[in-house]
Amino acid sequence: MNKEYITLIELMQSLKISRATIDRWRKEGMPSYKIGNGVRFIESEVSEWIEQHKSQK
Repeated sequence: MNKEYITLIELMQSLKISRATIDRWRKEGMPSYKIGNGVRFIESEVSEWIEQHKSQK
């Protein structure tokens, strides 16, 4: 498994969005992984999820 996980802070900085937006998107089904006490993301999966959901609004 050669996937690079990023942290919540890194995702916020990369997408220039707030934690509240990420939390809302997670509730709507954005892929995330609970690892230890934190949440991690795979940036390519998040990008794909955003592309699939951006035209629904």
